[in-house]
Amino acid sequence: MTMNSEFLDRIESRKKKLEEVKAALKEKFIGIDNVIDKIIDNISLWYLTPEIQFKPLIISLWGITGVGKTDLVRTLVKHLGFMDKFIEIQMDNKSEYNRTIESYLESSGVDMSQPSILLLDEIQRYRTINEHGEMIENKHFNDIWMLLSDGKLQSNSQRRADVMELLLEEMYWQDQKRNDEEEASDGDPRNVETASSDTPTLAKKKKDYRFHTSFWTASRFKKLLGIKMPVDVIMEMLPEMRVKMLEEHLKSDNINEGKTYEKLLIFISGNLDEAFSMADEVEDSERDADIYHELSKRINIIHIKNALAKKFKPEQIARFGNNHIIYPCLDKQSYYAIIKKNCYQILDRVEKEHHIKVKLTNNIFEVIYRNGVFPTQGVRPAISTVFNILGSNLPHFIYLALINDIDGFTLDVKDKILFAKINRKKYEKEVVLDIDSIRENKTVDEKMLYIIHEIGHALVYSVLFKTPPRQIIINGSGFANGFVINHNSIDNKTFIKNQIAIYMAGLVAEELVFGEDYKSNGASYDILAATDVAGRYVRAYGMDGCVSRVIKQNNQSSHELNFDIDKTNSLIEGLVADEKKNAKDILNKYMGVYKLLVKFCMDNGNITIDQFLFVCNNGGGMELVQKEINDKLIYAYDDKVRHFLKQ
Repeated sequence: MTMNSEFLDRIESRKKKLEEVKAALKEKFIGIDNVIDKIIDNISLWYLTPEIQFKPLIISLWGITGVGKTDLVRTLVKHLGFMDKFIEIQMDNKSEYNRTIESYLESSGVDMSQPSILLLDEIQRYRTINEHGEMIENKHFNDIWMLLSDGKLQSNSQRRADVMELLLEEMYWQDQKRNDEEEASDGDPRNVETASSDTPTLAKKKKDYRFHTSFWTASRFKKLLGIKMPVDVIMEMLPEMRVKMLEEHLKSDNINEGKTYEKLLIFISGNLDEAFSMADEVEDSERDADIYHELSKRINIIHIKNALAKKFKPEQIARFGNNHIIYPCLDKQSYYAIIKKNCYQILDRVEKEHHIKVKLTNNIFEVIYRNGVFPTQGVRPAISTVFNILGSNLPHFIYLALINDIDGFTLDVKDKILFAKINRKKYEKEVVLDIDSIRENKTVDEKMLYIIHEIGHALVYSVLFKTPPRQIIINGSGFANGFVINHNSIDNKTFIKNQIAIYMAGLVAEELVFGEDYKSNGASYDILAATDVAGRYVRAYGMDGCVSRVIKQNNQSSHELNFDIDKTNSLIEGLVADEKKNAKDILNKYMGVYKLLVKFCMDNGNITIDQFLFVCNNGGGMELVQKEINDKLIYAYDDKVRHFLKQ
């Protein structure tokens, strides 16, 4: 009963510890409460009762770059008190030396018989197949699959060979030492029996020698035999003793058993851009972070496994297990919270060290957000922008406050100028705002071009899907200034053809307004995207009736395919041309509302979705309904099946 009571007390104590860790993690990492809850839930049994764990616990963390996957694991380790039981390995193939997981584990000094934590970071850099699905040679970490499978490492034959190698080395140096002693005793002044009392004897020298082998050899000895004896004690052993221990180890059953790491908690962390469709977009903060947040919430375990299939063999993917935790992109509220938190950390330090209380206006936070938030790049750009705008410029005002002997001021920003009133005098400092500068430096002609192009996309989108796009950007700072096609849908024939028409709408709008001679090269990406969609429509999906010219998949061999694709080129070109005409017909039909939208943007510089809806529904005879981001645009399959069954 006493033991049971002690066990229950330990469980309750550890439960309390986990709750404390969870709270600490949520305080530091903003916007990922759900991720933290899942991690704590997954590790709870490992942490509460590690004695009943018989194989490693594997948890995979996936997300775009900069969301804090690695930092979260490190912070978790710190709060759990596992800093001396933690190993972190960067998974890449850059080293010229062959590396193994086991070598890292053994050299860490961590007692693997006890619960320990291993982080395999940046796993996307490690792959076993290339982009064509062909096997590639890997020099490093080939034992990862054995570890992930059952927690056992090291081949018996290699282990025996390593022990035998060290034994032969020890026996060699033992013989060398014996020969040296014999030579010394044969007429040598160092002869123990003949040497005078003033001559250092071999015996005396032997007593003076504390160590009988090198640190490197002793470390190898400790590693191969798996003993807990300190390295310095092994170094003090006579060679005869080490030889005897090695010989006994070769005869034991231990040499025939692989090492087991059953108490290990393994975190696998990676940036699987293939799973996050928005990951390759590099846009400014005008791209609504909430959009990307909702888009990333659609990513599920199937998307993750499909992305892994582009890097690893199926049997290897299976060894990752099914504990996949997916990081969402942060929403706008979370970004503002992170920006404010980092700003206040700077201000708290100023108050603590200089006794000056600084207040910030909301303009400061808005400028940092506008110039530092890139929704597909995580929090790093936002945090660095806090330092670039606030951290690097605040000392100027702190200095002024100190020499004027005041204990506080309010910092504001307007038109790229930071300013504060100190002793009733206004002090200013110019601040570098790269994104704002790019946006403001666009000429009137450039802005007019963007208006014509982007409103063309937006209007055709709205007509075809009977809902406006989620966002329209006219004067952005990124490479593209268009809207985000973000609504969910099944990729059926109608939807795909509509996509092509939408891609071509910007070019069509330029041709209608500017004429052939003055259309820009801004549609190059649109044409590429439209052609790509049309290519998949014909060659991958067989939606035109031609099913013999297909796109190679990773798991297909070349003899199974027909690569004579020239015959389908005309089909693809014809499809793009047809949907371009469709886009032109739509713009001509709704030219009245198109002109109203263009004029609104000319007068206001941009247009919100609410404003877009108002103009379309009140000025152009359209009936648009704003749908939520996760609403499906085309979903008539249920009705069609029911109609089919009634026939």
